[in-house]
Amino acid sequence: MAQQRIDVKKVADISIATCRDMKLNDDLVIQEWGDQLIGLLDDKNCRKLLINFERVLFMSSSALRALITLNRKAKEVQATLYLCGIDDNIMEAFRITRLDNVFQIKKNEDEGIRSMTIVSDK
Repeated sequence: MAQQRIDVKKVADISIATCRDMKLNDDLVIQEWGDQLIGLLDDKNCRKLLINFERVLFMSSSALRALITLNRKAKEVQATLYLCGIDDNIMEAFRITRLDNVFQIKKNEDEGIRSMTIVSDK
């Protein structure tokens, strides 16, 4: 049985998934984590997803690939996907790979919620 890799809460119509693991570098952990996030998007009640990385201190390239897959899934189901709470060292990997241009990245959860609320009000 897969271990729970994310904690999920709802704020208004936004699903917030906070990563439980400090390191996303093990293939099994990344697979479970990615599957659980995809599962959220498979739920028709989740059309706004904010992933909070505040606990994550290391992320492998496999985890970045899982995020790219998740981004494709979000577009497929017409969901809005934001990321927040990314450690400075991990953010550097996002910049090097230009993923900072692919994802909406906010400093923290509150900023992510505010941004997603503003987007839905337009």
